[in-house]
Formats: sequence, structure tokens, C-alpha cells
Amino acid sequence: MDDVLRSLGVRAVLAPVVVIAVALAAGGWVADRVAADPRPPLASALDALPTGTVVAGFTDWSAIRAGLGLGDASTARARAALSDDASLRDLTTRSVLGASIDEMHSLYGWSAADVEWESYGQAAGGAALVARLTGSVSFDDVQKRLRSIGYARSGETWVLGDEGRRTVGQGLAAALGTLAVLPDEQLVVAVSEEAYAPTVLATVRHERASLLSRRPVAELATALAGSDTALLQARQEGCRSTAVGDSDPDVAAQAAAAVARAGRLAAPVFSGRGLVDGSPRQDIRFVAAFDSPAEAAEQLRVRRALAFGPFIGQSGRIEDSLDLVGATSSGGTATLRFDLDPDRGAYMAGEGPLLFASCPR
Repeated sequence: MDDVLRSLGVRAVLAPVVVIAVALAAGGWVADRVAADPRPPLASALDALPTGTVVAGFTDWSAIRAGLGLGDASTARARAALSDDASLRDLTTRSVLGASIDEMHSLYGWSAADVEWESYGQAAGGAALVARLTGSVSFDDVQKRLRSIGYARSGETWVLGDEGRRTVGQGLAAALGTLAVLPDEQLVVAVSEEAYAPTVLATVRHERASLLSRRPVAELATALAGSDTALLQARQEGCRSTAVGDSDPDVAAQAAAAVARAGRLAAPVFSGRGLVDGSPRQDIRFVAAFDSPAEAAEQLRVRRALAFGPFIGQSGRIEDSLDLVGATSSGGTATLRFDLDPDRGAYMAGEGPLLFASCPR
């Protein structure tokens, strides 16, 4: 969570024709149809992030509340349960809002308990958080609260002043210091710096291409549809986060030997992972998008072979926490699906060696 807040503060499987249809639907989405948006929440969330985004996180708060049996989480007890239970099950790791539910409810009049979905993205130009609020939230009240906290209107954005920063505290000030409120779209947008706001707002309004307009990302969105939480990373970021590393020569040698047995690893154009909560176990998918269907099929074979045996770079065996239950390729994507015991592993942080999801050394 701290890493996500720092990132915001310092700027930080279907056939191709179906993917094309998803992208076309994204381009045709307009504000007066937002309530009837037929796409999965993940697609809507990625469609709100600029095309230059290299790391994207997603949290389906509506699905999480339903899965935990919390309904609209309108009581203090329900909000506390949402914060605690979702965190324990690794459902809020990709969220900026999840650690501040009570504080936000008191200060802003809304929180993750009132959000349908949340996405955030990091790009060279800045970082952005987009949250779609439920219909129960009054946007007039949202704006009144901003004034009372200490925000000042600056064009389309609201900027938190020094006194307001002291009121909300360092964490919320870093995440929500510059906001835009879009009642017609039921969205609140936060950016790491005011100069990045026009880019994000133009993307939300479909005046600029979104992250979802990129073919590999659209394929990942299809493969990860239905996830309660998801993480998507461009090539360099995904390779770095899953690398086994060279600090331990013995581990590096084990990784090299395993890859030599399985076959050549290729670096994905974009990679992602998505978690679906269950009771008591979970389902997690690791998806990688490649340059061609042939490469995706070959990489599926290689990566499936690496999904068993010693957990190179970690302790024990992969099967101790991850039980492979499906391996498929479709279009340019390869997907490994695992049954996950949440008491024995958590993977949504996006950090730590994962040879079966990694890149060539």
C-alpha cells in the first residue's frame, strides 16, 4: 500500500476479432451511457487510463463487497469488515483507497465502501487514480466536502491546500491532493500532479486513446475478466518484478537449468495477473501477451513446464501454494490458472521471483 501511495505522490482468452470488438466498444462509450456500460468492470477501468500507462492496478469493490456478504457496506461495522477481511485475502493490495476507508468516509463522505471499481495507472507523465462511485453517492455533497476540507477549485480540478493537507494527513494528501469530479460519468479522478490532469480527463472522455486501445492490453482484459483485483505491467516492469535475480549464484544456476530444460523464455509485450476470491480458496490467473499466436502457444508450453517443482527464488515447492488447474493460449496470450490457498501465498503485490511468469535473463 505504501508503495502505491508513493507512486501516486511522486508521479511515479478470445480470438482477435473479439478483442477488436472490445476495443471498438471502448471507443464508442460516451458519458450518457455510463450507467449502461455492458463491459466487464476491468475493461471499463482500463479504458479510463491513458495509453502510456505502464503499470495498472484494478480493484472491483462491488464484487468484493458482494463476495464478503457486505452489501453496500453502509455501517461502520461493515466498513471495518471490508477493510480487514479484504486485506487479509489479498484483495486490496492493488488499491489506493482500501487502507483509508473510515478516514475517507468521515472526511470525504465516500470511500471504497461506495466505489464500484477503482483503477490506478503509472506512466512517464504521471500517475492517476480513477474511481467509479455507486449511484447512492451525491456528487453535490462530494464537492461540498472538498470545499470544507480545504480544496480550492482550479479549472476542472480541485487542489488541496496546506491546511487541508494537515487535516487529511500525509497518506490521503499524497493520493488525493489533486482531484477532478465528473458527475455525469460517476467518476472521481486523482492525479499525482495537476499538469497530468488534462491527459487523464481527455482519456476518460474518449478524446484520447486509452490503455485499453492497445491490442495486448485488450487481450489481457479479456483473459482477466471477472477478476476481483488485477495487475497489468508493460514489458520492462513485468520482467523486473518477476525476475529471479543474480544475488544468489546457486538460485541463478537453478533458474538457468530449469529454463534450459523447459525451453526459451520470451519477454511478454504486456503481462498481468488477476485474483478471483472464493470460499475458502481462490483462483489466480497469470496472463502474458506476446507478438503472435505462435509465440503465445510456444510460451504456454514453456511456462507450463516451469509451473511445477521447486519454487526457485522462494521456499518450498510451487504446489505448496499454487496448484495449476488450467493452461490455455488464445490469440497472442498465454494463460496459466492456479488454485490458490490464500493462507499460504499472496501474489498481488507484483513483486517477487516467479520463473513461470518471468522473462529471459
